[in-house]
Amino acid sequence: MKRVLLVAAVVLASCPALAEYNVYWGDVHGHTAISDGKGSLDDYFTHARDVSGLDFVIVTDHDFGNAAPWRMPKEAWSLTQEKADQYTVDGKFVAVAGYEWTSQPKYWTEVGKDTPSERLFPGPPKFYNHKNVYVPTRVDYLFSAKEPVCMSPDLLAEAVRKAGGLIHNNHPSAGPDGRDQWDYAPASSSVIVNTEMYPDTLFYQGKTYQVDMEKTVRSFLDRGGRTGFVGGTDTHEGKPAARTAVLAGQLTREAVFEALRHRRNYAISNARIVLSVKLNDHYMGEEIEIEGKPHLAVEVQGTDLIREVAIVRDGSILHSVDPGSQVAKLQYVDEGFRGESYYYVRVTQVDTDQHGNPSRAWSSPIWGKAKRFREVAGGAAEGVLFPLLHRPPRPSPPSPSSPASPAPSSGTPQAAPPDPFLSARSATVT
Repeated sequence: MKRVLLVAAVVLASCPALAEYNVYWGDVHGHTAISDGKGSLDDYFTHARDVSGLDFVIVTDHDFGNAAPWRMPKEAWSLTQEKADQYTVDGKFVAVAGYEWTSQPKYWTEVGKDTPSERLFPGPPKFYNHKNVYVPTRVDYLFSAKEPVCMSPDLLAEAVRKAGGLIHNNHPSAGPDGRDQWDYAPASSSVIVNTEMYPDTLFYQGKTYQVDMEKTVRSFLDRGGRTGFVGGTDTHEGKPAARTAVLAGQLTREAVFEALRHRRNYAISNARIVLSVKLNDHYMGEEIEIEGKPHLAVEVQGTDLIREVAIVRDGSILHSVDPGSQVAKLQYVDEGFRGESYYYVRVTQVDTDQHGNPSRAWSSPIWGKAKRFREVAGGAAEGVLFPLLHRPPRPSPPSPSSPASPAPSSGTPQAAPPDPFLSARSATVT
């Protein structure tokens, strides 16, 4: 049988007008004076809505402090949820109450001879790093890192699952302090759904830092891990900015959670790059069965000239192009597909923030597994499906509606650059 091979091509064109989802901009990591940041909850939500022009924002103060034993008072958590509800207006702005699960090695007994310990848990210390927790509806109190029933990622995930909430991994570390950050069962990945994405090299105030954050996340994916990508300023100045894009049918808290739960989201830095990535007509974040070869369709609408569009497969760049334009479309068929792979797309523009970091976007991965067939009696084909860890249901396309306009820690440099693209409102993708 003659096979028709598709050739990779780059076509400069506008993004399609027909839309299944809107792109909504948000920040999923930031602090106020409730913990170790500045300003009130009102300041935080007002800045997100009126200054940064965000569509949604999550506030994530620490559950426990890093210095003298301190914990978020129950009254502060109640106020956080109350303010999030107060600022949420469907179709205009979504505020979400969350907190940073602040696990620390000093909670264990065997931390070392001269290292202070709170001696909460027996044995050698765990380096789980921090994780952000957020819930769609009010819960009585947060699930803290110091409670025995929530002291590990798996225990935390089970508690958050029952509350209908979500978790993401914060500022992934390539060093010893991130040794146990991925130490959770595959089943917990349906709750610990995303991870903050940053580049491997960061520039800050004239200095270069080799942080290997993207490399660390790729290593987790290479081991079979499942995670999508989000971005957060981790602002301690109370000034959130656009670092995460979600693909959702409407601007409601329920729709934002639905997108994040299914990893239909991507991380950005500095610029609001509109990015659509599909694998055999499936969206980012999905796990799919593939007949034939994987076909990737990428569309980018940048805010400046695009320097690189890179398709990453199984930890390595499979294909990259330099469009040299602000808008690009890429069709690519993976002829080297061997039956199981993950793919994500990284976009890099020529512009930079005030420290020299290029504007980037990282799509959440899509996982593809071959659907193989064998001949059986009578000449019929019997399908043999490979099991998938997680395949979210594809929601029905929402009713057409215009995108709504908003109403009037640690591990990375804390100074958030000013966002020059505040005028870019909700965009659309197909």
